[in-house]
Amino acid sequence: MSIRPFRFIHASDFHLERPLMGVAEVPDHLRELFLESPFSAARRTFDAALAEGVDFVVLPGGLLNTAEMGPRGPLFLAEQFVRLAERGIEVYWAGSMIDLPESWPAAVRLPQNVHFFPRGQVQGVLVRGEGGPTAKVLGTSCDDRRPWRPDDFVPDQTGLFTVAVAHGRPDPAALQARGINYWALGGRHDRSTPLGGPAAIHYCGTTQGRCPEETGVHGCTLVQVDEHGQARTSLIPTDSARWIAERLSVEPAATVEEAEAHLRERLNALLESMPAAVLLISWTVAGVGPLVDRLRRGSLAAELIERLRGDYGYRSPAAWSVSLEAEPSQTWPRDWYEQETIRGDFLRAVRQFQMNPGEPLGLEAYLAEADRGGELAVVAELADEPARERALREAAALGVDLLTGEVPNE
Repeated sequence: MSIRPFRFIHASDFHLERPLMGVAEVPDHLRELFLESPFSAARRTFDAALAEGVDFVVLPGGLLNTAEMGPRGPLFLAEQFVRLAERGIEVYWAGSMIDLPESWPAAVRLPQNVHFFPRGQVQGVLVRGEGGPTAKVLGTSCDDRRPWRPDDFVPDQTGLFTVAVAHGRPDPAALQARGINYWALGGRHDRSTPLGGPAAIHYCGTTQGRCPEETGVHGCTLVQVDEHGQARTSLIPTDSARWIAERLSVEPAATVEEAEAHLRERLNALLESMPAAVLLISWTVAGVGPLVDRLRRGSLAAELIERLRGDYGYRSPAAWSVSLEAEPSQTWPRDWYEQETIRGDFLRAVRQFQMNPGEPLGLEAYLAEADRGGELAVVAELADEPARERALREAAALGVDLLTGEVPNE
């Protein structure tokens, strides 16, 4: 069936209530950036919708938590929706648990171009163009009493291109089986398409990374549907601050001057490749030898990061080095494990946990009594295997630092 080509923006997880976080100390000249980046990213999303001349915008939740941020967020969104209304662009919003329809303040009126899907049921809306219907949009807002299911969504029976809008992480295979043309999903901060096939299943990710773990480019997705019903997606960057994780491997005989030259070379390359965003960079130096020992145990890391900040962190746009750490070694000298010392006892204990992934770490005992048995206790057990291994390596490195007793020459 031939259809009328159309295009739309898929964006989610603005989280206007959350500033950038995860940094021990925010420099004065970047404080406004940390506070305003979520709003800037959302505004750029609506700018993109206008610049691309899209037919509609789908928003699968996570936009704002009105209980945490007061009136600014709703007023901001209402202003953006009005901008779209003036150009005849419809908005289809499926709320998450933080932005349910009933949480929208009555004092802030939504313009008529906004279709806020009800919770607990799937509602369908026809998208009409100059020549008649072009697509059907199905959506539902989250309901804690009954999570939505893929079976709730039924494709248009007349063959119209069908877009499903929802917040959550269902089984991709179950979505694929429903016959929906495009699943516009929210609820993940990373951009991903979990399963290929005749149906497009897409998480557009958050429009702005908020912490060092949310690395890379963030933005919204432009979806272009051709006359054959094929959907093509492309990323439109919207982030004004971008988290970068850089790993530098050094040779055992590497000098401080060589390492610093490599860091500066990489900084120059990052600035050249991403000139439009402020870069927030976490450095990890990997390797063995005197240089890595000095970075891990001495003041060298602090000195290096201060020089990098001074030369690159006050530019416009800035490249701010958030941290510089030496990667914990995965192995230590074999004879250390055999020594009858406190260090040897400690390394043998860590190795026992590393060799037996199912053995509980017993970290709950170190929590405050009020936190035992709660969410922190679950986190403390580090059930995630990579997180457990990383924590054990870091514990081994800290133990070696404290129990070896040598401070490298500065």
